[in-house]
Amino acid sequence: MSTTDGVLVVGAGPVGLTTASQLARLGVPVRVVDALPAPTTESRAVTLHARSMEMLAAMGVLPRLEARGRRIPAIAMVDGRTGETRAHVPFDDVPSRHPFLLDIAQPDTEAVLAERATELGIVVERGVSLTGLSQDDDGVEVTLRGPEGERTARVGWVVGADGGHSAARHLAGTHLDGAFHGQHFAMADVDVDTELSPDTIRMFTHPEGMGILFPLAGDRARIMFLVDDPGPDAPDPTLAQIQALADARMGGQVTVRDPRWLTYFEVHHAQVPRYRLGRVLLAGDAAHIHSPAGAQGMNTGIQDAANLAWKLALVVQGRADAVLLDSYHDERHPVGAQVVKATTLLTDVGTAQGAGAALRDAALFVVGHVHPLGTAAATTTAELRVSYRDSPLSVQHGGHHHGAARAGEHAPDPEGLTRPDGTPVAVEELAERPGFLLLVRGEAAGPAEALGDLGSVVRIGEDVFDPEDVVGRAYGLAAEGLALIRPDGYLGLVADTADPAVVRRYLAETLHIAAPAAEPAAV
Repeated sequence: MSTTDGVLVVGAGPVGLTTASQLARLGVPVRVVDALPAPTTESRAVTLHARSMEMLAAMGVLPRLEARGRRIPAIAMVDGRTGETRAHVPFDDVPSRHPFLLDIAQPDTEAVLAERATELGIVVERGVSLTGLSQDDDGVEVTLRGPEGERTARVGWVVGADGGHSAARHLAGTHLDGAFHGQHFAMADVDVDTELSPDTIRMFTHPEGMGILFPLAGDRARIMFLVDDPGPDAPDPTLAQIQALADARMGGQVTVRDPRWLTYFEVHHAQVPRYRLGRVLLAGDAAHIHSPAGAQGMNTGIQDAANLAWKLALVVQGRADAVLLDSYHDERHPVGAQVVKATTLLTDVGTAQGAGAALRDAALFVVGHVHPLGTAAATTTAELRVSYRDSPLSVQHGGHHHGAARAGEHAPDPEGLTRPDGTPVAVEELAERPGFLLLVRGEAAGPAEALGDLGSVVRIGEDVFDPEDVVGRAYGLAAEGLALIRPDGYLGLVADTADPAVVRRYLAETLHIAAPAAEPAAV
């Protein structure tokens, strides 16, 4: 890696590995270091949501992840005292090709992502800590401490994906702002015996603290309970203590055995003021920390990585001005803030008492029995409502058709497209090639040349066929139009014309990209 054009990713968890792999897929030299001498064996984050799976599918790793995990088609809210289900929220109708949650222990997620990173030529340097950082206009000098002692290196950019106690965050000179009263959880990675079906994540409400049951592959499960502060020197909870909490807060329906990991942990609700600090960019828990309620943490971090990587790649390669990286903060900071707010509220709801509990139960009954409300809740949980419609990178050229996606929203993936040989094809599959995906309808010449080597161009009616006009309805494209899908799956430009000048203007004026090379990428 060159001393000035490469990226140092600090942290080899799911967020760091995703960032590094996405950068490598886009041709960027990347180096990954992690303070742990070996990958974690602790289950930690265990749920992947639909939005993350869409991106991981485009990376080529979703089948491997599914082979190690368990599909979960629903979430339920359960009264922890009686065992009565207050709301059952299925994911069947969420607008994604992955209408489920995937429960998978973090070591398995990391193993699959590390395998993909290796395929892309990335070597994770283990037992290496970031201990110093100094940046100037041209690069970042970092100090790394490893098995052979301390050494310095110079890189172009640093991505801090090193968790809640981030060294990158500290050395970059920022801190987390938020509520630091702390919430304490007892957590167990165990096998369970239960009559409860393993196809549902269950959140148990209880006045003494919520409980959460995440079924994993086989008899394995992750169980968490909100508890009082056990004290700074408290030993890890025992299996008997976990069983007592399960008896009290899970309606006596769960028996635990064969523990792999028992621990207490404390969660704050906080976020850094800025995600970009010059040549240092923060992602995942290094940028935001919050309650595990709703299983949003790892997924939010993975989506940070998806948003950041393509922008950073363009800047590192000299294709775009560094001002493009400001949009990483502009787009992802509000998402992180909303996640912190929502998970805090969900935790508070789970512990409500008296009139608050009665109001909660009534609301859960309505959500669980009014299908559109349940689908809306599932769609929000799956992070499918995240959009960047207010971002300066989102350009709607011409009118908008009612019901169609707007610029800034995630690209729709409707059923009904076929290849010329008649086999079905999905937008998700078309997006597997690194870079942008430009969907074009109409006879105008030149869109491929306008995009150049920045991605792939797919002409509707030539490269793929749309006999039922599903693209027209989903994207609002009439006889002529185009949709430019960003590498993170979001719509950057939607236009009512196929004029290549619109694409050129968007790349130059909105993304600050210099003229692309002439050779377009093949479909």
